[in-house]
Amino acid sequence: MKFWLSATFCSVLAFASIWGVIGLKVDEAVERVVVRSAIAKAVDWSNYAIKRLPDLPELVETGIPNAEQQEVIRQLRELGDVFRFNLFDAQGRKSLTSDERNILEPEGLAAIADPEPKQVIATHEPIIGVYDGTNKPNRPDRYAEAYVPLLDPDGTVFGVVEVYVDQTATQEYFRDSFRSFALVLMAFTSLVFTVPGVAYCLQWFLTKKSEKNAEFLSRFDPLTGVLNRREFMRQATSLVNDGTRSVVCYLDLDRFKAINDTYGHAAGDAFLTHVSEVLRKNCCPDDLLARFGGDEFVIVFQNIGINLAIQRVRAILLECATEVDIQDTKLAGTISIGLAKRIEGESLDQALSNADAALYHVKAAGRNDFAVYGSEMGEELRRRNQLEARLREATKYSDFEVHYQPLVGGRDCNVVGHEALLRLNDEKGEAISPAVFIPLAEELGLIEAIGRWTIKTATRTMAALAPDKTLAINLSTVQFQSGDLVKFVKEALQESGFAPHHLELEITESLLLEDSPSVAMQIDTLKEMGVAIAMDDFGTGFSSLSYLWKYGFDRLKIDQSFVAALEHHPVRSREIIETIVLLGEKLGIKITAEGVETAEQAEMLSAMGCDVLQGYHFGRASRMELAPSTATDTATIAAKAG
Repeated sequence: MKFWLSATFCSVLAFASIWGVIGLKVDEAVERVVVRSAIAKAVDWSNYAIKRLPDLPELVETGIPNAEQQEVIRQLRELGDVFRFNLFDAQGRKSLTSDERNILEPEGLAAIADPEPKQVIATHEPIIGVYDGTNKPNRPDRYAEAYVPLLDPDGTVFGVVEVYVDQTATQEYFRDSFRSFALVLMAFTSLVFTVPGVAYCLQWFLTKKSEKNAEFLSRFDPLTGVLNRREFMRQATSLVNDGTRSVVCYLDLDRFKAINDTYGHAAGDAFLTHVSEVLRKNCCPDDLLARFGGDEFVIVFQNIGINLAIQRVRAILLECATEVDIQDTKLAGTISIGLAKRIEGESLDQALSNADAALYHVKAAGRNDFAVYGSEMGEELRRRNQLEARLREATKYSDFEVHYQPLVGGRDCNVVGHEALLRLNDEKGEAISPAVFIPLAEELGLIEAIGRWTIKTATRTMAALAPDKTLAINLSTVQFQSGDLVKFVKEALQESGFAPHHLELEITESLLLEDSPSVAMQIDTLKEMGVAIAMDDFGTGFSSLSYLWKYGFDRLKIDQSFVAALEHHPVRSREIIETIVLLGEKLGIKITAEGVETAEQAEMLSAMGCDVLQGYHFGRASRMELAPSTATDTATIAAKAG
């Protein structure tokens, strides 16, 4: 009996000792796994953030995010198990915290560097710590703080990111797993010594998984799953060197920025994924498909001729233009495609350049189509690149001019105002047509900055030289997309002192086609400020009486094509103009006739009841000099305008 008790006691003591040792080892193993898991998550997250966050080096240096960066920061801080992060510059000074208050009201660079970032900068190695957050507000029960270096492509550290990783679920998962396994080990004592091996296997599994994730991110686009640019260039270069017959396609989504601005970046990402699936479906296993960034894709069709490539491209165009349900919204977007047949001995870069030239040709011709590269397209692309460089330079240095064309009263022909018209010269001083550079500025995302400068410059000039006259300014549809138009118009009026009721903003019917609540709100707010809203080129687009009823326009501008038709088709054009004037009278809307070039046209339009006349008959637009106060000085105006 005593022996049994002694044996039982020894067994219990041994059991307790073994359980204690196992418990200690379990906790140690869990801690190591949690640390390794946190490092893997932090490194993967930081690699993704470097690619996802635009202009990251600049943000690290300033700590002041723009609107696009703010949206990406909100997405990154909710990605996976990461719930917060801090950015430090190359000296170890904190520049930004991802909390909502800090990104909306950034504090900029800290005065003193933190020791952990300085150590990471010096060693290029991450620092990791795991902490108990049960008694800390806004912290998970178990979390890790990882300092990870931010590296340029050449390996230079340009900053450090401190990533906060929620490891509560990870710790509980592995703790429960290890404890369950420990109970089995207690039943099979011989397996006690395998605990370190199990821990090692789990660690090895996590490490391999992290390596696979890192390898995926290094080769594939994380959003669409197709090849990234670097991997595409590597594989495509090998194909070119092997002499494989191929056709290179450069693809670009038409007006993709409008989808992002209207429906949000989440919808835009979903639409990009949809497009990538359409492209993948029309590729063979041997073809190469890659996302080059943003809304650009590249395909190399292998072992086919140009005719078969065109058949696939037509299928892509048709399917991309079909509506698709994304986030309870029906979206449809067109795509433009440039094709180039690779010539034997031609480099990959040259083939891509040729396909890009064909793509530009399609976009210049109206988009939603394809083109096969021809020699003349290279020169066309060169001219476009020159214009793009000139436009970027002019936007950066405000190297535009505003010319002013007189608006005269329909009854007495006295000057009642001026329309501000934007002008741009090339490097030789020759004028570039607004019909050329305005659409390109919209495509490049420059039109909003250009529009702000134009409104500010024109209101300041008119306030100084003709504060009692009307100022008319054309607006691009793109200027409504950010929602900041009202703010900048108000600021321009306040800074210049120009009266809101003398300002007239002109929009086109294309702006109203989407029936956007944001556009309607901005138009209503401008009208409440006293600013007049005019519909430009009335009668040439999708004119709808519902627009006039809904938006309450102050003025309709009759397109110059109807005025020009008075000479060759006087009866029909007169009937149309008189109908528009009568419509304006019934709705209380004033009427302007554009393109008046002769005294006969002016007399007829005045007799028909047009409130305001505009055209070369009363003066061309002039640079920095406003027209005289009456139309009797028309000759002087024309002389000044050249």
